[in-house]
Amino acid sequence: MIFLLCLCSFFVSDDLFSVVKIGGFTLRLFQVAMLPILAAGLWKSVSRSVWPTGFGYLLLWTLFILGFVPNTVFLSRSIGYGLFLIFNVLMVLGITAVVDTEAKLHTVLRFYVYSFGFSAAFGLLQFALPLAGFQPPLVIEWWFPGTLARINGFTYEPSYYATYMLTGWVMMDYLRLKKYSIPYLRTVFWLVTIALFMSSSRMGWVLMAAWLGLKLYWRVREGKSLWLPVTAACGVVLLAAVALRGVDLSTLDFLTNGLGILDDYGSHSTKGRWDLALQTLHIYTSSPVIGVSLGGVAPAIGGQNHVTIDDNEDAKANEGLCTTLEILAASGTFGFLFYLAYMSGLFYTIVQVPDDAVLNKALGWALVFLILILQFNQNILRPYVWFHIGLLSAAYRLLPRVSHAVRPVQVHA
Repeated sequence: MIFLLCLCSFFVSDDLFSVVKIGGFTLRLFQVAMLPILAAGLWKSVSRSVWPTGFGYLLLWTLFILGFVPNTVFLSRSIGYGLFLIFNVLMVLGITAVVDTEAKLHTVLRFYVYSFGFSAAFGLLQFALPLAGFQPPLVIEWWFPGTLARINGFTYEPSYYATYMLTGWVMMDYLRLKKYSIPYLRTVFWLVTIALFMSSSRMGWVLMAAWLGLKLYWRVREGKSLWLPVTAACGVVLLAAVALRGVDLSTLDFLTNGLGILDDYGSHSTKGRWDLALQTLHIYTSSPVIGVSLGGVAPAIGGQNHVTIDDNEDAKANEGLCTTLEILAASGTFGFLFYLAYMSGLFYTIVQVPDDAVLNKALGWALVFLILILQFNQNILRPYVWFHIGLLSAAYRLLPRVSHAVRPVQVHA
């Protein structure tokens, strides 16, 4: 089971390669491969009472989402999203039950790290091939068609790629910070750093800067020297100023096009993110108790725009994009409280765990930044979100042993 789980980590972000389209939905090879783990997790949980942190809240929130499935004009989409949610919940259960020793946790985490390196290498290949005159595989978007590709890896688009890669980047940087020993960790980290930056996702850049700011705050709190990070930041600003000297800034409009904040069109939406957020909020205020389920948000937004949503392609053009507001509209007030309780429990545990529980902290901080970037794109059902939550839940369950037995190794990773 551990070998299968490690193998699955390499395909968890795949939207394009090993997939099959069924009724407008995407069935992934990853999901099929995870089925034995889901079955094993369900059996162990029932027979041995092995439950993830806050699993009761997760189940109650899921029941609200499933209960509101009929409250939509596009029933097949709501049913499909409900099934995806059930799969993700079982995945958390399965990973928590299967990863039941600290040795297994370390093994899975090591291959999880390598999976980000694999995705980074593929993304950089997408960027390099057109420059050498070759056709790159699976490229969706271009800065300059045929010449300068936007890296999207195996995902639908660069913003999805950045969301996935940011998770691994934060996790690996925390492991480096605490000098946790994983072979080739440093090499993989820098490979992921380059790929994440080259993906040209503006929200990815913002969250990278936020993480670096948090690390700087930790240095200040611990009384450490700031000359190196401050000097590096000043150097970057100086180089940017020199590079932009005499440049007509209007030629750099492409850097803001598609953000959906300063313009009217987002990269995966027909309206700006702010407008979509307000429309999603309006769905909730119109019915604060009875939600529309996760699959019903896009049809409800379409209804506000007097657009009939009868297939998944139309629905994608009307997605709310801010996951928290989507969940609020989907769950109603009471259902949302259970989701909030579940996520708050995962986040609060980061503060509770001792500093020597390095794996828990690394996975926890990565989840924080994953949820932050999800406020600007995609939806909460992305498989890698729940795969990561599953690993974090396994680490939390092993906390009494991990916090004493698995300590940071004082070597350069």
